[in-house]
Amino acid sequence: MNTSASKSITSLNNPELKFLISLAKNKIRKTEKKSLAEGYRENNLLISSNYEIDTLYICEDLFVGDNNYGLVNEFNKKNIRIVTLSKKVFEAISYRDKPDGILSLFLQKNLSVHKSNIKGPVLVADQIEKPGNLGTMIRTAKSLGIDNIICSDEITDFYNPNVIRASIGHLFSMNIISDSIPNVIELLTNNDYQIILLDPDAEKLINDFKPEKNFALVIGSEQYGISDDWKNMNHENLKIKSENDVDSINASAAAAIAMWELTK
Repeated sequence: MNTSASKSITSLNNPELKFLISLAKNKIRKTEKKSLAEGYRENNLLISSNYEIDTLYICEDLFVGDNNYGLVNEFNKKNIRIVTLSKKVFEAISYRDKPDGILSLFLQKNLSVHKSNIKGPVLVADQIEKPGNLGTMIRTAKSLGIDNIICSDEITDFYNPNVIRASIGHLFSMNIISDSIPNVIELLTNNDYQIILLDPDAEKLINDFKPEKNFALVIGSEQYGISDDWKNMNHENLKIKSENDVDSINASAAAAIAMWELTK
């Protein structure tokens, strides 16, 4: 297949490759306002989104089946720059044990409150430190019809490649916001959202709770819980029913259970 590649990189000393490797650091991603999306499923959703894509990097030696060629053709149709990489070069920038030869460089969006509109249920990830947890929350929220995801205090970077991987690219089809807690609270308050805090020490169970149409479910970190700013405003404090004296559940698992209960 003619991939219309504009360039080929075979050397590990190539400056462009070194730049791609540097994007593993959050500081560089924020400065450059660019990030990487690896994998067929992730890039299939990325190419269907309104994100601006800089370059597609491919390694045909790592392709699995013919689907990758079809995806490359979609990038071709949009006149996106395509660069072929040797296997050793691709593996140098890949963050997967078994890469499939598809990786793209895309431009980040401004995710501040002032650039955002919200409608319908919201999941707020408050100080979630682990990228995998955030990505899993995004994927689960999408499956349950929750299309708004907010990170408060910008502890975890939405554009961390591991967030994108754990979300299987659904990040690109969601309304995502990242801002300070005061700005997020102001956004939700101005839009008449019912604030629900998931708290293992709450007295009321989430199982039988009936939320209002516009609700915002706040999930805190496993280590620190929910920030005090959320507790100082009007809210519902709810917990998941637990058996066998288990009082702590992984953040993404707790979010999944809570979102199910609130949307069932």
